[in-house]
Amino acid sequence: MEILRFSRATYQLIERTVEALERIGHELERYNDQQERERTENTDVSAGRDDS
Repeated sequence: MEILRFSRATYQLIERTVEALERIGHELERYNDQQERERTENTDVSAGRDDS
């Protein structure tokens, strides 16, 4: 019975860890998308500028 409790606790811990990693991955995707948009906007603005 003790092994069963340990296995269940281990499974729940792994499950929570996977969920947390999925959330972190989602946030990293959002961050990277935002950074890419900002880089694109900065490139577009500087490309349209006339420094002569």
